Amino acid sequence: MGLRQLDFFRKLNTDIGDTSSALGGFLTTIAFALVTILTMNECRLFFSTELNYQTVIDNDTEQFIKVHLDMIVGAPCMVLSLDQQDEVGVHVMDVSGTLKKISLDKDRHVLPSIDSNERPNYEGSEQELLDAIEAINQGEQCQLKGFFQVNKVPGNFHVSYHAHHYLLQRIHQRDLSVFRKMKLDHSIYELRFGEITTTSKMRKYSKSLQKFQNSWKQIVKSAPEGEKQDYEYYIDALPVRFYDENERNYQTLYKYSINEAQMPRTFTEIDSIYFKYQISPVNMVYSIQKKSVYHFIVQLLAIIGGVFAVIGILNSIVQKAI
Repeated sequence: MGLRQLDFFRKLNTDIGDTSSALGGFLTTIAFALVTILTMNECRLFFSTELNYQTVIDNDTEQFIKVHLDMIVGAPCMVLSLDQQDEVGVHVMDVSGTLKKISLDKDRHVLPSIDSNERPNYEGSEQELLDAIEAINQGEQCQLKGFFQVNKVPGNFHVSYHAHHYLLQRIHQRDLSVFRKMKLDHSIYELRFGEITTTSKMRKYSKSLQKFQNSWKQIVKSAPEGEKQDYEYYIDALPVRFYDENERNYQTLYKYSINEAQMPRTFTEIDSIYFKYQISPVNMVYSIQKKSVYHFIVQLLAIIGGVFAVIGILNSIVQKAI
């Protein structure tokens, strides 16, 4: 088959006859090649997704945020508590329920738990004091694991002995050497604001954005021998929202900016671990946008029509010049 048979730009004239030419067939081949290349590129763009980003003021009506915590503190559970405070006046002592306290031995093996309901007169008793002294001497530790809720306002939560100060006073009066052994060395394995997002929902985003789920790095703190220390962590949490087009809702993760400080204490003082946080009122919003089918069809028609129109004009010019 010669190039003349491929000529789409022939001019049919009953007087002149067939006006197809090798040049017309050559231009037609070029036109088909261009249409094929441009169509394949348009298909690639259609099936790919575009990441959109914008910064907006937080308009989420949700009042509370979950805080997921997993840390081990170098003191017995029976003298420790996690308390929370914020700027709207909330003050909760010894948060419990969804936040569990798990007793560990000095090698961090789980110890059997004792239900306090089985010993109604235990709190404030001499046996409680003796058990606390023994636990401290044995080097028991406490794992705080689970979650609790905080208001979306600046505040803090802290690990300390505040809820059991009466027991600490009795230990201090009974045996000062035991009191001096109490230190809040700790390891933080997880501290996460918000709901935990499933990995499958984040696969559509780049790996750099998926890392927002694991933005808290493990922290291990230990005071030097013969010292106590207060620990303070200053956390700025930036909400990062990912719009799910299928479910028509947002998945919210948090990116953290963390600063820390340590202050020495004497052995006769009480140390503590403070987490002071504030939630940014500005949200980073990411969404993945797919191309419209109608836009895709219009683009294909524009490619076909545009290529053949331009090649037809070029063919006419060349034919006249010849």
